[in-house]
Amino acid sequence: MKKFNLYFFLALCSLALLLVANQPRAKAAPTDKQTQDQLHDYLKDHHINGVMLVNGKGSQPVAITNTENANKKQVVKANQLFPLASLQKIITGTAVYQLAQQKQLTWDTPLHHYFPQVDGSSDITIRELMNHTSGLVNNDRPALPLKGEKQQIAYMLKHLKNNHMHTWDYQDVDYEMLAAIISKQTHGSYNGYLHKAFAKPLRLHQMKDFSEVAQKEVPQTMDPAVDWRQVTVTTSSDFGAGNLFMSPNDYWKFIYNEVLNNPKMTTEFYQQAKKQEVAYFGGVYYGGDIIRANGSVPGYNCCFVANYKTKQMIMLFSNNIDYLKLKATSDDLMHDYMK
Repeated sequence: MKKFNLYFFLALCSLALLLVANQPRAKAAPTDKQTQDQLHDYLKDHHINGVMLVNGKGSQPVAITNTENANKKQVVKANQLFPLASLQKIITGTAVYQLAQQKQLTWDTPLHHYFPQVDGSSDITIRELMNHTSGLVNNDRPALPLKGEKQQIAYMLKHLKNNHMHTWDYQDVDYEMLAAIISKQTHGSYNGYLHKAFAKPLRLHQMKDFSEVAQKEVPQTMDPAVDWRQVTVTTSSDFGAGNLFMSPNDYWKFIYNEVLNNPKMTTEFYQQAKKQEVAYFGGVYYGGDIIRANGSVPGYNCCFVANYKTKQMIMLFSNNIDYLKLKATSDDLMHDYMK
């Protein structure tokens, strides 16, 4: 009888957790005018040329723009393409999660299953790629932009190394490898999967691979030391971890609908993240109810901070600050705006 009561109690607990994880969450309240003005003042006071997105009515964002001595080609707009850099990692992580939900792979699936030629691949799991503890390292850049997915994967496989440490080490190659796994598992292209799974159902009309983007479609960087070749070389070699350009509005739509609107995924990612030395999983850092990420390529920096329970969120896209200023700004937004 005691054993029956224990099983019954555990079953009730499991059901309660399932209901909590899957219950719909209220939409965040629209950002009031006073807060919008304060955020605009922040951009102005810190001389940030860029655009912030904050919660508007329903799931829609409100854009707060500041222009710092920029010509028309350098103004950052909410409906214009922008290089995502590492903000793309959560898109790759979400795609991997979908495949896991479809039982096509698990967190414990070894890399050896897809790329046995990688040194130590039998000791590397999907989980370790998702939380940057794989031991894989690759800091090489090609001389010219890589052309096509096959060339991107071949370059990655040729230049990566394995230090066999399995400790936290933030490496783009982990998500490059995850993108290659998505391609192999789905018997198609990585970019093709993203368009089918996300762009089409969410009507993301401004999501492009670097190879599809013309320089004039992007706000020009205000850094005189950066040219377009540097941008394309970097984005071409960050396959799965920075090859995408999206408009801030479309990126907001993705995060709001595919991440914040999926409590089952955010709860699963949190459970995985909290076991690690650094609370990171699937492309985002976790801190309490907050998820956040930063992205940086030459001449462009972006970040987002969101409460995955209340759906309160703020994003920044800028073309005139460096990575150190981006990190400081991200911290300010988390502590001052997210409270």
